[in-house]
Amino acid sequence: MDIINAVLTAFFNLIFMPFKHLDPVWPMLAISFVTGILMLFVFKATSDQKGIKRAKNLVKGHFLAIRLYKDDISLMFDTMKNILLSNLLYMKQSLRPMLFLLIPMGIVLIQIGARYEHRPLRIGESTVLSLKLNDDVQLDQVRLDLPEGLSLEIPPVRVDAKKEISWRIKANVSGVFTLAFKYHGQVVDKQLAVIDELVPLSAEIAGNNLGVTVMNPNEHSLTEASFVSLVSVVYPAREFEFLGMETHWLVAFFVFSMVAAFSFKGVLGVEV
Repeated sequence: MDIINAVLTAFFNLIFMPFKHLDPVWPMLAISFVTGILMLFVFKATSDQKGIKRAKNLVKGHFLAIRLYKDDISLMFDTMKNILLSNLLYMKQSLRPMLFLLIPMGIVLIQIGARYEHRPLRIGESTVLSLKLNDDVQLDQVRLDLPEGLSLEIPPVRVDAKKEISWRIKANVSGVFTLAFKYHGQVVDKQLAVIDELVPLSAEIAGNNLGVTVMNPNEHSLTEASFVSLVSVVYPAREFEFLGMETHWLVAFFVFSMVAAFSFKGVLGVEV
């Protein structure tokens, strides 16, 4: 999984490279537009376009019948039943292309989320860094080495019952830092970004946890032999605004991509 994550992250880094220093709205608009158009091509290639058109025409015909026979109760109920059946047929025709879109859309959302769910720290901000240790590890033997530019604000807090250690650290200069956790000759690294750019972030890294590895594609997962089972850092949530309105990046992505898709479906001759 680490190899797949590395390849995909490198590919999306190239896509986002021209937008690194721009307002996050602009790369979101560009990526959503391209995604919407690509969705149309995939939908057209994997769907029965004639079948979808027939199903849509059936739905339209039954709605027209409601207007024509609105005074006949028995026909009205039959027409409503036919509308339901026609909609089920339309959904059946759309199911196959949706399945084909599921994996690529998941990849796109994970990569966008790595850049938009959180933002890097700014100079002067603090964060909490936490380790979840394996059962046989002695908490007082674990040491954190901070690179120059980061400082420890308070001594580490150890919770023996949960096998956890937390540090509060402050960013004094900008950069992408590598933190080193050491225990009896073993070293575990974790990146910390203090930079005013749109870059992918991994809030967590773990071992034997596919969900954490998939959702945090920017760093390698922990090895099975590691003394740590989870490393987490608290990044601030990224604020996303469009036309003066604050919204979640996921909502913005789906709105922008759907607008692009429906705007060009006629031009590309796609029945959706």
